[in-house]
Amino acid sequence: MKETLDLLMQQMQQQSKMMAEVTKQLGIPHPALAREESVEEIPRPPPVREESVEASSQNESRLVGKKVKLLVFEGDDLVAWITRAEIYFDVQKTPDEMRVKLSRLSMEGPTIHWFNLLLETEDDLSWEKLKRSLITRYGGRRLENPFEELSTLRQTGSVEEFVEAFELLSSQMGRLPEEQYLGYFMSGLKPHIRRRVHTLNPVTRMQMMRIAKDV
Repeated sequence: MKETLDLLMQQMQQQSKMMAEVTKQLGIPHPALAREESVEEIPRPPPVREESVEASSQNESRLVGKKVKLLVFEGDDLVAWITRAEIYFDVQKTPDEMRVKLSRLSMEGPTIHWFNLLLETEDDLSWEKLKRSLITRYGGRRLENPFEELSTLRQTGSVEEFVEAFELLSSQMGRLPEEQYLGYFMSGLKPHIRRRVHTLNPVTRMQMMRIAKDV
């Protein structure tokens, strides 16, 4: 029985060799070889390059920048407009000379006429010069002397009105110790509100203003 199996195996091997020779002569790929070649020919995804990742990040930054718009300025709420403009220019990486041109496009109403006169008198108008000119024209004394205004600020109406005035002035002060802001705010509140806020012991400006609105 074993001899018969061995004989059959030898015959099958001989037939396989003969088939391989015939298919090779005819140019027909052998099935086993064809399977190997088909596996090798499966396309592989291209490797992720660092450049493509960086380009994707830049595209995302540009999309974020497009969502930020430079607001129109009609002469009101100068601090908010300058703050928003600074954010816009920072996100867009806008050069100084382009900042002045974009600011001119954002002017509406009487402010555009004032801007045109400013351009006639200023040969080399920079963004910093423009901000100072805007403050002089539309900001008034509050923007020129924020320390003095904040130290003498007193609540005469509602807490909401006092908080808005405090936020406007403190936004122009730069970095100061939090205790100093707390002192300015507390001293400006009406006595009965000040006592109630003091009992809750706020430690930050945001806490203090929120508590003052709630009491």
